[in-house]
Order: sequence, then structure tokens, then C-alpha cells
Amino acid sequence: MTDKINDYIFRLENINLSYNDLIIFKNFNIDFHLDRINIILGASGSGKTSLLNIISSKINKDDKAFVYQEPRLLDFLTSYKNIEYVLKDKIKNKNEMDKKIKNALEITGLINNINSKPNELSGGMRQRLSLARALAYDSNFIFMDEPLQGQDIKRKKELIDIIKNIKSKTNKTIFYVTHDVYEAVMLGDYVYILSNKNNFTQLIFQTYIDNNDIENHQAKLTDILINN
Repeated sequence: MTDKINDYIFRLENINLSYNDLIIFKNFNIDFHLDRINIILGASGSGKTSLLNIISSKINKDDKAFVYQEPRLLDFLTSYKNIEYVLKDKIKNKNEMDKKIKNALEITGLINNINSKPNELSGGMRQRLSLARALAYDSNFIFMDEPLQGQDIKRKKELIDIIKNIKSKTNKTIFYVTHDVYEAVMLGDYVYILSNKNNFTQLIFQTYIDNNDIENHQAKLTDILINN
């Protein structure tokens, strides 16, 4: 197995993975794009999260942050303290830490909730705090695994705009797992569709998302998912 980060490409080559007699990946190859939002799209059981874990394993632990379906916050800490908790071993300068925390809360629209605890925030706001925490961690890579699952359409649109804002203000590479075509076309720079139709994970389609052609992209990706 080899893997490379060259120029603007993050490459995985000849990936093989199995659990007991179940083959997950077989000579799997894929090129992702650095400094972009890479969407890993597919139905449940298609290998999306397994691929995310493989990518993560290639990156130093101090250079990656995570956003999950559940915010995974500490209920007894304020918004500020929740972010401070993950930064305390990485950033020693208190002024620098304070600046990063407040900047992250500002970008995610939570600066007025700086002293609120998670149980005082709505579901959408808690996920904003999870995004703020990942942003403040100051890594080059953010991994997002179904972070908008369970959000209503209004909150989903708000969170999509925040993720796009994070990307526009940073040069972070985002790997984003979803089964939702709407999320894929609204967020993605590149979309990769996985399928296990042949009993192991395959990359069946990949595309660059042209923001001027969202409806056609959505229709095409939906059709591919339905037929695979």
C-alpha cells in the first residue's frame, strides 16, 4: 500500500481492507484535492466511513480535526471552555488561544453565546459549536462524518453556509461524508460516489461541482445513487 500528498493531490493507492472474510476495499485507488471540500457520497454500507478512517490514518493527529453527527460536547463547560479544552495542549500562549477561540465563535455565529453551555443551545447551535471547535484547532484537515444528519432544512442550510464560510476563510482540506445529494452539491468542490454493488467498495463516479449548474449535478448524482 502506498499513499502520497503531492502538489494539490492527496492520493491513496492500492488500498486493501477486509474484516474476517468480508472484503471492504480491493486494490482501491482515489485522488482527492487539497485545499478543497471533498465529498464522499454513497448509500449506507458503501464504505464511506471506512474510507474516511483510512484517510485520517495517513495524517498526523495534530493536523486534523473532526466533526461528527453528534456534537460530542462537554455539557458542564461553556462554549468558550469547550473549545479551550481541546486547545490547551496545543496552544500554550493564552492570548493566541483566546484570539483563536473568539475568531472561531465569530465565524460560526456563536460569539454572543460564548458563555452558554450546550444544554442552553439548540441542536443547530450545538453543531455550530462543534464546527467552531474544529476550526479553532488550527489543523490543515477537517474530517466531517454526516455532520448535518437530523437537522431540519433551515438549520441544514445555515450550517452549510457556515462550513462554506470556514472554507473561504482558510486553506483547510475538508473530507465530508454524506448520503445526502443536496449536501453534496451545495457544499462540494469535488464529489466521489462509492458503491458496494459488487460486494466491495468501488469508486463509481467522481466530478467537479460547477456552482452554476447545481440542479443538473443534483439530478445526475441522484440518478447514479438510485441505480447503484
